[in-house]
Amino acid sequence: MQNQQTFDLKTVMTYAVSAHFQNNEEYKNYGSVTNKNIVMSHMGMLDANRMSFVDYVTQECETIAEDIIQYYKGLTFKAMGNKINDFEQKVLSLINSGMVDRRDIGVISSLPKAYFRAVKRDATDTQMRKLSTTSIHIGTQGEDVEGTINILNCSFIQRLQCHVVNAEMSGNIVCFFTKHPAEHWSNTCEIKGKVKRHQTSKFHGGKETVLNYVKVVT
Repeated sequence: MQNQQTFDLKTVMTYAVSAHFQNNEEYKNYGSVTNKNIVMSHMGMLDANRMSFVDYVTQECETIAEDIIQYYKGLTFKAMGNKINDFEQKVLSLINSGMVDRRDIGVISSLPKAYFRAVKRDATDTQMRKLSTTSIHIGTQGEDVEGTINILNCSFIQRLQCHVVNAEMSGNIVCFFTKHPAEHWSNTCEIKGKVKRHQTSKFHGGKETVLNYVKVVT
C-alpha cells in the first residue's frame, strides 16, 4: 500500500477514529505519535522506523466513522447558504468524493476531534435556544446572587485571554467571564456573584443575566 496515492474514505476515517481514541480523544499533530502517523501506520504506509504502535480497530470505530461522514455531508446545506469556510469546503469535497489522497490524510485524521466538539456544541446550542424561550432576567444590577448553576458551555476566548461560561440558573440563562477553565466549574456547582447587567442575547435571542465576581461556594 506504500505506493498507493488514493484511499477509501470510510477506511481512512475508521483508522482516524481509532487514532482519536488511542490518543485519549485528542488530536496530536506534533511529536512521534501523531494521529496522522497512527492512521498511516494502520494503512501500512510507513517503514518500520517510522511506524507507531496501533490499537485494535473495533466495530465502534467503524460505526462512528460512518456517523462522522454523514454529519459532514450536512455541510452541503451550509455551503448552499455560503456559510462555509475554506477548511469546511475542503472537508466537504473529500466527503463527497468518497476518496482521500495521501496528502489529505492529515485532514481526515483531525475530523474525529472536530466532530465530537461540533456535536457537543450543537447539543448546547439546542439546549440554550430551548431555555431562551422562557428565560427571564435575574435580580437587579449590583445585587448579590447565589444558587446552583448547570454549566452549558465553557469556552476560552483567545482575544480576551479568559473563559466565558454559559449556564442555567433556576431555569434562566446566565453568563460570566472567568480565568478558570471548565474543570473548575464541573457540570454543576453552587456559586456566588453579582449581577453586572441584563441583556438580550445576540445568539439565541433570549434574556440572559451577565454576572461578575463569580466564585464557587464550597
